[in-house]
Amino acid sequence: MAGLKLSVISIFILATAVLPAVNAQKGVTRSHLATYRSNNCVICHSRITDPVRLSAKFYDWMNSSHERTGVTCDKCHGGNPLAKDEAAAHAGVANPSSPQSTLYQKNQPGTCGKCHQAISDAFVKSDHFKQMNGPDFSASCNTCHLHMAANVVYWPPDTARLCAACHKSDGTAPKSTDIPVKAGDVVAAFTRADEVIDWSYFLVKEGRKKRINLTSEVAELQRLEAILKNAKRSYHEFNLKDSRAMADQAFLEGSKVKNRLAKRGL
Repeated sequence: MAGLKLSVISIFILATAVLPAVNAQKGVTRSHLATYRSNNCVICHSRITDPVRLSAKFYDWMNSSHERTGVTCDKCHGGNPLAKDEAAAHAGVANPSSPQSTLYQKNQPGTCGKCHQAISDAFVKSDHFKQMNGPDFSASCNTCHLHMAANVVYWPPDTARLCAACHKSDGTAPKSTDIPVKAGDVVAAFTRADEVIDWSYFLVKEGRKKRINLTSEVAELQRLEAILKNAKRSYHEFNLKDSRAMADQAFLEGSKVKNRLAKRGL
């Protein structure tokens, strides 16, 4: 009986801990819509429940970095977010399969480049972009970043599978079947470099609590962040060799900074 009482109490405590989180999530959703109350694209599409795929695209956007940074429908698709009439609101919006669409494969770098200029500039130097002028399919921005940029391919096996969709013995891309593996390894190199830099910054934060002067370590970490940023830019040119080398440099030198901080008792 005592065990049963403890189980009931435990369930109650867990439920009361979870409920505020659920309410908070609902509050965030309402808050988000309030932020966009003057944008009729967001308000109208938030009410659409059918067709289900159109409704799902709105919720995909609601969970994206674009939503968190205020990038609304019209910024990518065009249209007039202030118009109250459906036809006027959709003026200039074309299906992404149309060459007139801002999201047509060849037009995506220009559209995305309005915010992601450095990355877009790197991508247009790549063979992938150059192949868009040929008869075969080639990767564009949303090949890797998906429809709403709600997801970015970070996990190496996912990267390898994505590349292997074309880079295979019977694919449309060059038959270098080692490309998917190398691309996945570069993503893995990015991940560990990002993590060791974040780890080092955590130690810096702890050191500041103890009033330790870590100016030189912070300067070193900022230098490594710049190297890693250049590595990711190079990756969008699909220069796997250079991007891997820079990512490895950021990781190895970042590890030295992290170890140096740890030796100071942090």
